[in-house]
Amino acid sequence: MHTMTAEDPLATADPVDVDDLAATDDAPTVPELDPEAALLCALLHTNDITEARHITRHLEASDFLNPRYGDLFQVIADLIAASEPHHAPRVLAALTNAGRMAGHHGRLLADALQVVALLGTPAIGVRTLAADVLDAAYRRRFARTAAELTRASTEAPTDDLFEILLDQGRAMRRETTRRADLTDGPTSGGEGEA
Repeated sequence: MHTMTAEDPLATADPVDVDDLAATDDAPTVPELDPEAALLCALLHTNDITEARHITRHLEASDFLNPRYGDLFQVIADLIAASEPHHAPRVLAALTNAGRMAGHHGRLLADALQVVALLGTPAIGVRTLAADVLDAAYRRRFARTAAELTRASTEAPTDDLFEILLDQGRAMRRETTRRADLTDGPTSGGEGEA
């Protein structure tokens, strides 16, 4: 019978990533049903550079609930903006060259990249997937805004309340405009490098 001791390598557990725990509360548990994973897969495999540029100009890494997916999106967006290939091996090379593949976080990024690269989501409909990701982020921002206004109603000076409300409204107006720009922007006419 094998007993585990403190010196036994099998007795050690991976450290828990708090960001991953928070993200798993609201995220789909099956990658095939996760719009974030599907969008990244479609972006990795699309040849429609015009559409990819449009999407990456309107989305932000902070729009992703899963922090690893947000990190991968930022690398893909940077590669697209630099007119470089943005397929999975190139994303991995960019992460490695930036020194981001070491340790626990590096392993999490590599695992996330493998999941999205092998997902098999077609690049057709990539803008719809981007809109799904942005819509979910938009709803989360509304929830945060409501919480901030509720907190302000009890903690902020009375004379500041209206300006706080206006500031929150302006921020949400910017998000509404960004959402409209993503979905209503020009569509590309064809595939290929620009």
